[in-house]
Amino acid sequence: MNELMDLLNNICTDIRQRNMERSNTSIPQSHEFFEHISRKYRLVPFAIPKLIKILVDSHKIFQFKVVEADRNERIRRIDGFVVTEGNVVKSLFEFYSEELVKEYSHEFARRQPLDKILRECTPKINDYNNTPLGKAANIVINLMSCQSILERNIMEYGSKWQESRLRVEVEKCDPIDSFQKKAGEDARSSLKKAGSVQAARPGENLAADSSHYNDIKKYVSKHSVEKSLLVYGVELYTRVCFRDNQYALIQKLVEDGIIADPGDLRAIKSLIQKERINSDTKPKLQEYALAINDLEKAVNQKLNLG
Repeated sequence: MNELMDLLNNICTDIRQRNMERSNTSIPQSHEFFEHISRKYRLVPFAIPKLIKILVDSHKIFQFKVVEADRNERIRRIDGFVVTEGNVVKSLFEFYSEELVKEYSHEFARRQPLDKILRECTPKINDYNNTPLGKAANIVINLMSCQSILERNIMEYGSKWQESRLRVEVEKCDPIDSFQKKAGEDARSSLKKAGSVQAARPGENLAADSSHYNDIKKYVSKHSVEKSLLVYGVELYTRVCFRDNQYALIQKLVEDGIIADPGDLRAIKSLIQKERINSDTKPKLQEYALAINDLEKAVNQKLNLG
């Protein structure tokens, strides 16, 4: 069997094994699971979201939001992963429903039935973001959605359909070498953590890590902007472009709507602010002041900030 296919099936098995447990870690979450499989399979962290996307597109797993990103509070998005098996989803729903009832009782010092808790919490779920109550509520709400999807589209979640689609996804994918660290590669040259439907976390010391930077540049030169953004995420891609003073390129991607997510736009805005701070110690940046201003204006317009 194809080595990449083996890897994907192994990751799916890892998720299933966790799903079969009965604990608060029964649903693997991106902030810890990506680190785990990176070590276990010697994966390049920033490529892990692409592997997860293949499993999602092949209907092997569900991926859903547990914690929403909040840059003001320095909170990263966290996604959860569940295999697309009805009995597993049902069992997890029962377990996390009990957990939600417990968390609600602990938070408000009163006990309520599950349906009433959901009616109360769902409209203001963002108020509980990144809290035990909010995480439990998001998980329960999403598991209900997973159950509904399986009931409505049962034929697309059978093993025959899944394996056929997985083969299609693998055939059009890069070889396994593009996902795994090279022999002898220093772990510091890879990102330490990865990000949801959506990307990986950028390395803070990218500018100092020439090896990692060159690897990214090489990949970007061979693939489309859309594919590069999918693999590396908007923030890391922007860092690479900023290092080469390609502010106009990012501006075009913003204006053309290729980069449109508000969270990504705010990340670019934050990087622009850092560029301005760095201009005090890097006089060359002052030559690009107009380009930086034009980019910030484009970002602000998309964010409706004027």
